[in-house]
Amino acid sequence: MFGSTNQQAELDRCRRFRIDAIADGWTSRPTYGEHESEERHATLDREGFTMHVKARDNSTRGLNFKYEAEISIWGPDGLAIAPPDSYSWDKIKTGTRHCNECGADDVDTERYSFAGRACAACLPKARAIHEFLGWTE
Repeated sequence: MFGSTNQQAELDRCRRFRIDAIADGWTSRPTYGEHESEERHATLDREGFTMHVKARDNSTRGLNFKYEAEISIWGPDGLAIAPPDSYSWDKIKTGTRHCNECGADDVDTERYSFAGRACAACLPKARAIHEFLGWTE
């Protein structure tokens, strides 16, 4: 949940993703300003796309999970894009036409809930699951 893991490989993957994105032209800044380093939680922007990369090493803090490792991406339309396993600008761009519910590619997508992205076939079920009475409260 929220990127909690004990897998060093997941932390390393998120770190590499951020480094590769910056090398490919994304602008990056610390998400929480002076309160947390960019290496632990960064917000990146490029051509209307936004990405958060969390790569927190909490291994010395004695918590249940050693790391928090998570990548979240949103397209210019504000809808979520499923992050590829490794950084790829092409895969991120094509993510705007990828249904995050059934996995279909090169399809028109629509919003459900706050930032969900689904094709027309998946949209009714996604809305029924996520947009229940009071879901915005």
